[in-house]
Amino acid sequence: MSLAAFSDELAALTERVLPSVVALTLKAERGTAFGSGFVIDAAGHVVTNHHVIEDGGQIVADLPGRPARTAEIVGHDRLTDLAVLRLDEPPPSHLDLRAEPARLGELCLALGSPLGLFPESVSLGIVSGLARSLPTRDGVRSLERVLQTDCAINPGNSGGPLVDARGRVLGVNTAIRRDGAGIGFAVPAETVAVVAAELVAHGRVARASLGVAIAERHVEIDGRTVKRQVVTRVGSGSGLRVGDALLAVNGVEISGRAVLYDHLGGERIGAALTLAVHRDGALHHVEVIPAALDG
Repeated sequence: MSLAAFSDELAALTERVLPSVVALTLKAERGTAFGSGFVIDAAGHVVTNHHVIEDGGQIVADLPGRPARTAEIVGHDRLTDLAVLRLDEPPPSHLDLRAEPARLGELCLALGSPLGLFPESVSLGIVSGLARSLPTRDGVRSLERVLQTDCAINPGNSGGPLVDARGRVLGVNTAIRRDGAGIGFAVPAETVAVVAAELVAHGRVARASLGVAIAERHVEIDGRTVKRQVVTRVGSGSGLRVGDALLAVNGVEISGRAVLYDHLGGERIGAALTLAVHRDGALHHVEVIPAALDG
């Protein structure tokens, strides 16, 4: 493909995607804030970031070439930094979430309204990292399987889509590394699909909790030094102890926090789990009954 043809393809892709990208203005007691979002269905539901709408207030949504309209909050989830809004008048187009995982090195576009001053902005880059881990603002859990991109992302881009070369959503632009350059992060489409469906149906996401805090540590098991999730703080009745290294849950190896969180969905509240742990140099099996995670 010639350079001119590639340029034409990018311009055509942008023209297809932009009508579904929303510039958000939030007017709250603490002042005016800005963000982005995108329409995900014919009912007028819009995905954005939780941190964009967390102060509440009036939400004004602007779509390219259409009158400004108000939006209401359907639900939000701080642990994935996602929220769903609903427009008072559904727009004619929406974006599809990609079912297949992102591939390292593939081209992508980030769209949104950086700084609240430059709506309908687009930047080109690649998926430059997979399965990153980001701490949540309150430190309750980390955000897992996050995509890394070198697309230009600035304040105000939060909540906008990261799309692939076919215009399908790879993720929701969420954060940048302020001490770096070209290091941005997006919540992956797989997470968005699950969380958005829960928010539309119930307004919240139910999760189970083991009642402990964990951190990744190097531990020695059977003469080898390995990384494992280690219990650093326990609540009453958890059945676990500080220093326990988590090995498996219901027979599935805990290779990282994401695997553990996969087993702590809302359906696990009150249902027993068997954890294999390394404790005092030996293997132990501990039955725990997860409680509902607050918030």
